[in-house]
Amino acid sequence: MMPTHQQLIGLLARADPGFVAGDFATRFRSASGPEGETGSFRYFPGGFWEVSTDGAGRFLIAPWGMRVELESGVVEEAPGRGTPPRFPPWSLVLPRYSTFLGREHDDWQIDASRPLLEEPGALTAALTSLEDPQYKGTLTVSTETYTITSVDLGHMVQTLVIVRTEPNDDDRAALEDIKTTVKDGGS
Repeated sequence: MMPTHQQLIGLLARADPGFVAGDFATRFRSASGPEGETGSFRYFPGGFWEVSTDGAGRFLIAPWGMRVELESGVVEEAPGRGTPPRFPPWSLVLPRYSTFLGREHDDWQIDASRPLLEEPGALTAALTSLEDPQYKGTLTVSTETYTITSVDLGHMVQTLVIVRTEPNDDDRAALEDIKTTVKDGGS
């Protein structure tokens, strides 16, 4: 049964897919061609992340701290953030950290005046800008994981492709690396 708009917002606000690994991209449309950011990620229950951004580096995040390993070889340590950033891949894997649910500090809201579109394994909702309602977009959600798989805002497209939802040996090794490499931010 397809959820109502309000039920979808509630599902997204509570969603936590457990382990997921995949790829993400943010593309900005411009006259000179698409620009943006791409990379891969692994999310582990409990707030553990490995995010590799093409051309930038690798981010290891644990509840107690984070480690940034830049492609230049520079390594930076920082205390835990408390909440993930409000941009991909974090905001797509855990939609409660997105800016699309119509809350006080969000930029967009799901437009309940336009019907949800149901496709196999996905729901697409219309979005309206809270800052300027003339701007419209769409948000597509996986009904398997309740992750956001696509956001099209006209000037920008964000995508998330989940490659696997069960960890393999390499993933388990990556989790151990995060746990042992990320220093306690309180130390």
